[in-house]
Amino acid sequence: MSDCVRRAWLVMGGETLSLEDDLAGYATTELDLGYPEVREIVNPRPSMSGVDDRTSLFGSRAVSATIRSTSGTLKPDEVATLFAPFMVPAARPELHYVLDRAGAPERMTVVRAAGYGWPVSGKRSREVHLSWIAADPAMLDPVEQLATAYAGGAPGTGGRTYPLRFNRIYPPGSATSTTATVSSPGDLAVRPLLRIYGPITTPDVRIQVSAPAANFRILFAAGFRIDAGHYVDVDTDARTAYLDGTSSVMSSLDWQTSTWPAIPPAPAVAYVNLLGSSTSGVTQIQVRWHDRYLS
Repeated sequence: MSDCVRRAWLVMGGETLSLEDDLAGYATTELDLGYPEVREIVNPRPSMSGVDDRTSLFGSRAVSATIRSTSGTLKPDEVATLFAPFMVPAARPELHYVLDRAGAPERMTVVRAAGYGWPVSGKRSREVHLSWIAADPAMLDPVEQLATAYAGGAPGTGGRTYPLRFNRIYPPGSATSTTATVSSPGDLAVRPLLRIYGPITTPDVRIQVSAPAANFRILFAAGFRIDAGHYVDVDTDARTAYLDGTSSVMSSLDWQTSTWPAIPPAPAVAYVNLLGSSTSGVTQIQVRWHDRYLS
């Protein structure tokens, strides 16, 4: 029989802390990943039994863990102290975990502290109770997915390096337009980050979804230009748009035409194209997302 791969750990500011460490002397007796709160939208049906139920969205998710000290290199009270930096309400650590299932996929969520208890009882052991709230109800695949579409333009060569506080690599180009394909195997819809690299005038992002059919569009105002060596990040989840990651260009969006995309999980497939004028071989859009799961 193979060993169980189940494990969990916290990550914050480059520091990693396992929720189970035989050498140090503590183990996780329970990890409750919870189920997201359901945001109910319910109204009574006038003069009739039942309700009109338009519920469709999740709220936050409660997550908890129980840690018990055992014999090891750390004293029972030292085990409790280990978790203190991750339990500050202002902190936003990442909780990562692997469950015992096919492929042993890793999942993660960003949490904030909601409870930290470690009652003192006896000399030989200590039970530590940790609880958090995850604002995002989804559990994420930590590996970022990437799909690229080129607007097309003059024949392009390889990428280039340009300064923006520190050197960044500008992606290689293409002389012809291409389509990016987005398909997520997760349980929940994804709202991707759209990174548009210039040069391009009046960028126009078209997203066509099949099964179920839907169309989305992110259009910038006429004449808005992203110069060569620059990019705009459109975060369709946070609903923000920044030039080079620093200056907001939300006022340059065509709000009457634009619609924020939500791409359903497979079997749905989204096809992404970038349109605009004054493009070159390096003009492109990168679609970036994390697959989203309930478990």
